Amino acid sequence: MSRFLLQFDPAIPSQVLQQLQALAVPLVFPKPLFDYFVVDLPPGLTPALLPQLAALPGILKVEADKRMGIFPMPVNQEIQGTLTGGPLGLPNPFSLVGAMEIRPDTWPTGESRKVVGADVADADGITGKGVKVAVLDTGSDPSHPQLLGLTGESTIMAQPLGYDENGHGTHVASTIAGSQFPHPQGALQGVAPGAELIIIKVLGAGIGLGDWSDILAGMQRAADLGAKIISMSLGGEDNADPEASERRVVRQLTERGIICCIAAANSGPGAQTIGSPGSALDAVTIGAINKAGQIADFSSRGPTLLGLTKPDCTAPGVDILSGSTGIIAAYRFLDGVGRFAAISGTSMATPAASGAIALAEEYARQRWRTLTAQAVKDALAQYYAREPDNNVGYGLITYPILKQYLDAQP
Repeated sequence: MSRFLLQFDPAIPSQVLQQLQALAVPLVFPKPLFDYFVVDLPPGLTPALLPQLAALPGILKVEADKRMGIFPMPVNQEIQGTLTGGPLGLPNPFSLVGAMEIRPDTWPTGESRKVVGADVADADGITGKGVKVAVLDTGSDPSHPQLLGLTGESTIMAQPLGYDENGHGTHVASTIAGSQFPHPQGALQGVAPGAELIIIKVLGAGIGLGDWSDILAGMQRAADLGAKIISMSLGGEDNADPEASERRVVRQLTERGIICCIAAANSGPGAQTIGSPGSALDAVTIGAINKAGQIADFSSRGPTLLGLTKPDCTAPGVDILSGSTGIIAAYRFLDGVGRFAAISGTSMATPAASGAIALAEEYARQRWRTLTAQAVKDALAQYYAREPDNNVGYGLITYPILKQYLDAQP
C-alpha cells in the first residue's frame, strides 16, 4: 500500500470524509489528524486515484508519506565489526539506529542535568511537577528502575504496545524525568523528575524507523492528552516546501501553546544539515554540546533549506549515560545486565532541553503564567544579547535563563 496525507479544508471535514468513503478509499486512522486524512492506496490503483483525490472539493493538497526515524550517527570503529551482521539480520543496525559511539568518558545524567540548571531548580523546589511532557520515540521500558510502572501507547498498528525494543526512547524518557539511580559510573537522574511523561511509540521495527504519518498521529495524541511539551528526538530529510505538513503541524501545535522540542539531526558539521521537522520555524530545535561546552562535530548546522537560522539552542548530548533497554543497551550495557547506555546525539540533547523547559513551566505556573515556544526563544535572545547563528543558535538553554526571563515579565 502507498500512504498519502490529504490536507482538507477544516470548514468541511464531514463532506470530505463522505467523498472518500464514496470512493472506498481506506483511512489509516478513523479520525483526521489536525487537518489531514491519512489514506492507504493499493499500488496498482494509485496513479488513477491520486488525480481524483486531488480534484475532490475540499482537498487542498495531496502529500506522500515520508520515512523518518532516529538520526544516524557514526559508529566507533572499535565496535563496527561487532555490529556488522547483527541480530536483526541487517547489514549494520547501528548505522540506522544512530547510536552510538562508545567512549570511556561518560557523562551521567546526574551531572549533565546540572549543565541545564536542574540543580538550581532543585534548590528552588522545582521538579517539573504537573507539567506533561510527551515523548514521541521508540516507546519505553516500564520495568526500568528509572521509569518503574511508566506504560505507554503506540500509533504503529503492527506494534500496538508502547514497549521499547530499541532502547532509544527509554534513554530519552530517563533523561527527561528518570528517577535517581546510583549507577557505578555516576549518579543518574532526569532533568525534571517530577514531570508527567506521556510515552507514545511512533518508531518501531527494532531499529527506530517509522512513517511520518505515525509520528503525526503521535503529535495529535499528545495534544489530545494535554501535553505542554512534545519532545521529538527523531526526524528525516529537510525539504523546501514552506507548507509541508511537518511545518504546518508544528505551527498549529505552537499556536495552541504547545512547545515542540525537536532534535536538529546528527549530520554536522556541514552547513544546511538540519533535519525535518526540526527545520520548522516554530520548533525549538536543539543541537548538542560536549562536556567542554563545545558544539559536537556531529550536531547538524543551519541554515534550513528555506534559509532559516537553526538550531535555536543547545544542550548536553555527548556520551550521556542514562537508562536504556533493548538493542542499544544490549550492545552498550554498562551494568552487566544491559539496562543503561552512554550514547551521543542531538537525540540526547533534546530531552535535556525539554526537561529544562518543563522546570521553567512549573516555575511559570506558580506565578500564574505559562511558557510558549516564542517566550523560550525570547528568553535566550535577551540573555545572550545577540542574533542566533547556524552552529549553536543562541547557545545553551538552562532553567535559570528561563527563570530570569519570567521574573522580568510585568
